[in-house]
Amino acid sequence: MYELHPSDADLYRQQMIALTKNNPFAASVYVYDQDEYARMRMLVTEDGKAGVALKGDEVVSVFAHQDGAHPAVAQSMLRQATALGGHRLDCFDTVLPKLYADAGFVPIARLAWNDDYAPDGWNYQTYRRYNNGRPDVVFMAYNPRAVGSRYERGAGEYVANYDEGIARAQAYQAASVGNRGLG
Repeated sequence: MYELHPSDADLYRQQMIALTKNNPFAASVYVYDQDEYARMRMLVTEDGKAGVALKGDEVVSVFAHQDGAHPAVAQSMLRQATALGGHRLDCFDTVLPKLYADAGFVPIARLAWNDDYAPDGWNYQTYRRYNNGRPDVVFMAYNPRAVGSRYERGAGEYVANYDEGIARAQAYQAASVGNRGLG
């Protein structure tokens, strides 16, 4: 893994955009603006086809192109991200919580889907397997003792809004740090 300089933020962003091309699930991937990526830590594989970004303590923009040298590198990238202080993330309750649970992220809270906040290009039919196209947002926090765990769909207490979900994940991490990271 290599850390990109902030001046290479557009390279990272272009890889994220390329990942969304011809991907029916692209609407669930948030691509930040170049200046936002420039304020993050961006880590990539040597071929630039896989990466992870850290926005403070939040893990964001995890990607791995199937045509890259390391298409199955997600777990390794997540381990590196947690070692560098990435201790929380959020995602739609689709396939990602399972991947993140295996890396040690535990579901702390969830926010019910709201049609008013559907991402641009969201296709309810494409996501129909996930709560009839309306998956919850799952807020997860890192627990090193949970590495290798399984995600249980529906886990995490419902919250009233997005900010409350973030606060719960941050509070879990703060409590874990108070217990020497054992959660």
